[in-house]
Amino acid sequence: MKPIKEMLLKMRSDLAQEISRRSKVTTEPGMQDIGDILDLVSEERTRELDILLTDREKRKLLQIDDALDKIEDNTYGQCEECGTKIPRARLKVLPFAKYCVECQEKNEREEKYTREEPDEGIRKVQMAEAEE
Repeated sequence: MKPIKEMLLKMRSDLAQEISRRSKVTTEPGMQDIGDILDLVSEERTRELDILLTDREKRKLLQIDDALDKIEDNTYGQCEECGTKIPRARLKVLPFAKYCVECQEKNEREEKYTREEPDEGIRKVQMAEAEE
């Protein structure tokens, strides 16, 4: 368990540094040189991407913290869905895994179905039609 905890702590440290670095870059005002609109658009897209990546890294940081808490509680390595032991090989690849492979796949399938919008059967009604 000690090697996994050390790996999680290292990952946490690296992520915290990266989040800090991105936050500084994102909040620093850009050079106000005279540039064309394409330069401004490019800068804005880069800034948006940095914000998205930082949000993803923050979620990963929370997952790492959860895994570290589970190590302390002696519940690390148990699937939160079915309670079975998560294989060590999976935990080496994804040390903050919450679910066994089967439950993870099931959750991803369910998430996929809830995200998809039906193509047929629902017709958008214009406001004028709805008031009639």
